Amino acid sequence: METRNTQLPPSPPGVITALISGFNAVANRAAVLLIPLAFDLFLWLGPRFSIYNLVAPILPELERMPAQMQGFPDNSAVLIEFFEKANLFSALSTFPLGVFSLMSGSLATTTPFGERITTSIQNLPALLLWIIALTVMGWLLGSLYFHSVARLVAPEGKKQPSLAHGLLQGFLLSGFWTALLILTSLPVFIFLVVLMLISPSVTSVVLMLISLLALWLSVPIFFSAHGIFSNADQLFRSIVNSFRLMRYALPSLGWFVLIAVVLSQGLNFLWRIPPADSWFTLLGIFGHAFITTALLAASFIYYRNLNTWIDEALQWIKTQTADSARA
Repeated sequence: METRNTQLPPSPPGVITALISGFNAVANRAAVLLIPLAFDLFLWLGPRFSIYNLVAPILPELERMPAQMQGFPDNSAVLIEFFEKANLFSALSTFPLGVFSLMSGSLATTTPFGERITTSIQNLPALLLWIIALTVMGWLLGSLYFHSVARLVAPEGKKQPSLAHGLLQGFLLSGFWTALLILTSLPVFIFLVVLMLISPSVTSVVLMLISLLALWLSVPIFFSAHGIFSNADQLFRSIVNSFRLMRYALPSLGWFVLIAVVLSQGLNFLWRIPPADSWFTLLGIFGHAFITTALLAASFIYYRNLNTWIDEALQWIKTQTADSARA
């Protein structure tokens, strides 16, 4: 039996080991891929929910805006194309709890079967109601997805949280982060608009700093769901534990996140090569579902290993401090 020198601090868990374990777990239990596969197939082959008719009256004003505002970037053509081809069903893809999707950002209007069936929204109240309904449905689908992946990599013999617990706490977690985002984004938006009128160049710098802060916060926000599905934690306990993880294990956690992001986003360029009207897109959907689900499984494994390591490291520090005091 292997023993460790108690005079040395415990070593952090291996990132590569967690990744390999996650990929092996999904390869051995491929049924967990059914949720992301069905989700992407619906967004690819299913009907489109268009908002173009609702925003069409303001599009001419959007085209004139860059000419009226000095320093305002001319992205009107991109925005117009987005409104013409956007699919409101993409609101089903949510964060931090959501089903990973390759097709949620697709603007394609055709499939291998031909033109997609399109339904349009005609008024603003209906749009708001549909956004709320689809977002809540995305939270519940994401909770189901995270629950199934967490059970896949759970240690043998450990009692797992119930699906009802996951759905309830996942819903509360998503609602909490969404409400917090809305409350903070409004004053930030007003500040940026005023700042842009004063100095567009300074606004660009501030936007970059806000983006870096949002990127840093996205890590504990994403891992705030893991305690719910791994340890049956309640909402705030899971959030606190994710920031605890960030506090004590940022270098190791950052290394894991960097590898996961590079791997998933890098392969997305490959998965998106086939056009939407080609059946080869099916290969991209399957590849994306496997890679992202394996990375999610690895994140649960690494989350569990990091928490164990933090507890051992803190106990080691406590023991060393006590020994020094006695000496």
